[in-house]
Amino acid sequence: MCGPAHHLAHGHNHQGHVETPAATGQPQQEMRPCPRCGAQVQEDFVFCPRCGAELLTACPECHRAVETGWTHCAYCGAELVDA
Repeated sequence: MCGPAHHLAHGHNHQGHVETPAATGQPQQEMRPCPRCGAQVQEDFVFCPRCGAELLTACPECHRAVETGWTHCAYCGAELVDA
């Protein structure tokens, strides 16, 4: 039989069910739709797990995450060049 520390470390309860962040009181990730397929993806995902579309890329100057399709970095103003 496993104890509370095991449950926290492995994210399950006695019935063997995986607990979601909402069920454990942890904050949920912000979601948004994939621009290609419409699947709900976490806001910080770089690629869509359903269709593989690139969702975020890195600014070549400040290296912060920027939306694919932006022409300028919202953080430093650098021009973003399509690869």
